Amino acid sequence: MTISSGLNWNDTRCIVCMQEADLSIEHIIPRSFGGILTCRFLCKSCNERFGAGFEADARIAPEIRKAAGQHGESISDLRDRLEVGARYKQSFGDNDRTAELRKDRVLGAAKLNDSSLIVPEMEAAQKIRSILGKSGASDREINSAVKTWEAAPPNTEVDLGHGVFIKRWQNHPARPTYDEPALSPLVPLKIAFEFVSLILGGAVYLRNHTLQEVRRILTDQDEASADALIEVGLATASAPFHGIAFQGNRPNAQVQVRLFGTLSFTVEFPDSGIKTAPITYTHDLRTGVDEIRSKARDR
Repeated sequence: MTISSGLNWNDTRCIVCMQEADLSIEHIIPRSFGGILTCRFLCKSCNERFGAGFEADARIAPEIRKAAGQHGESISDLRDRLEVGARYKQSFGDNDRTAELRKDRVLGAAKLNDSSLIVPEMEAAQKIRSILGKSGASDREINSAVKTWEAAPPNTEVDLGHGVFIKRWQNHPARPTYDEPALSPLVPLKIAFEFVSLILGGAVYLRNHTLQEVRRILTDQDEASADALIEVGLATASAPFHGIAFQGNRPNAQVQVRLFGTLSFTVEFPDSGIKTAPITYTHDLRTGVDEIRSKARDR
């Protein structure tokens, strides 16, 4: 079955807190990852709690960005969006600077170890005017200083007067630090729980001990308990895709979550079984095509 829009949900209770509410649209795979599979089965409170909690920094988790980067230009727009807000490092002689990448793909201003200021070249003239203006320079001096800056040779220190020196640095590439927090195990657990909810339908509201425990883990944002339910692995994938699969009962229900083809998370639901054939959801990140397939129908 090809998915062309959000999936329907025929209940008015939130699948996490179990309360009657005006339900909101939830992206089963986070929208920040490029996820498009949605269902209206979370209340606004639970949805916002997840979004402001364990999903808030998931987009810049190093393993997510590295996995997306392995696919080169095939998903360049999504890959670049994942880098916004990530930390990058540059070296300037004996000085280093670390700054977050902005939406315009530029690193913002930052001070070096020697207290000098690094400014994006497109903003340098404005910064020179501001600094010299505060130093008491005249308009004529400021305009002359800006012209001097514009004509300055690369990697050469130039005196602009009033104690201001500039250098147009070139050939100093920025490298990602990858020191952001790792992806929270709550993210694949949430994805797996929501996929199981789609399979179970109304039966998800039964007071099943395991599902209640998963609800508690997500609500409390208990990463240690989430981690105990998940086996993390790496897969070899030539194509960029997201996938979720109910793999059957082995003997407990298992759901595999694949992100960007290469990141693999096997989530086990202890003491639980689901009476249905294996079901797989895939989303091709290049074409945007997504579909749900059941092995029972494929036979």
